[in-house]
Amino acid sequence: MVNLSLIKQSNSRIDESSAPRVAVFVGGTAGIGMLTLAEIAGLKIGFKAYAVGRKESEQSFKNFLGELHQAHTNANVVWVEGQVSLLSEVKRVYTREGLDVSHALTFYSRICFVENLLPLLRASESARVVSIHSGGLESERRLNTNDLNLENPGAFGGIATQGHMGIMGTLTLERLAEAKENQSIVFIHSYPGIVRTGNLFRGWKEGSWGSWMAAIFFDPILMLVAYSFKESAERHLYQVTSGTFGGKRGPILPGIVGRTTRGEQAGGLFLVNYKCDTVLNEKELAKLRVTAQEIVWRKAHQIISPYV
Repeated sequence: MVNLSLIKQSNSRIDESSAPRVAVFVGGTAGIGMLTLAEIAGLKIGFKAYAVGRKESEQSFKNFLGELHQAHTNANVVWVEGQVSLLSEVKRVYTREGLDVSHALTFYSRICFVENLLPLLRASESARVVSIHSGGLESERRLNTNDLNLENPGAFGGIATQGHMGIMGTLTLERLAEAKENQSIVFIHSYPGIVRTGNLFRGWKEGSWGSWMAAIFFDPILMLVAYSFKESAERHLYQVTSGTFGGKRGPILPGIVGRTTRGEQAGGLFLVNYKCDTVLNEKELAKLRVTAQEIVWRKAHQIISPYV
């Protein structure tokens, strides 16, 4: 585990050369994305960020921006309205394309955004892609290659969908990261651990037993084990800036070495767990590369190609 003291040490070494200069936060108008945005602004090094979110999120996010600009006048944050569960909206910046919203948000829109931004990322001197979801939790048995969109009866479910789409994300990001033309870009798929961002209370019908159980039983447990907002923000700032994960710039602490899914120090996908350690997950990924990677790649591009 990379202790918080080491995270702080690395973050304290961020300077003009290693700080993010331009960032795009997709769906980061609340939760971990917003926390990380505030942490970057706290560096007090001029940067510009584009925050993409739904119209329903605009007012609350602009309230946050007002407070942010008061504290950090050098932060230039641009609001971009976009329904990122719609792939057509991705190119312009439930669902008419026939995709389940959760599938679009956890996989298809992410890959669509990355592929549309690749020309700019390749032109950057220190580009980095960070997808926060379930990096390192891949398992061959949790991916059904015969039903990638979980359309068969009984296949769809909250936990099943998150795990399934997370694996698809890893396999696709790994292929992008290993492409010769993308070697200058750092790709990270991370798992944030438990952070009380409010997701526990989303998705329940009004008055349902689920929301009641969440409030009475589950949330008090999360209070005991979850990362604080501040620590989560610091750990994600570390992922955004640390040279441990390859790239040409960024602080590197003695004795901490990041490894891609192939065991290399650069040129591939970094899976980062909630402790900020890199995870190879060799056994499961070796199987998935043979049985699923090409199938997932073809499916992803079948869906997103009209919007890239």
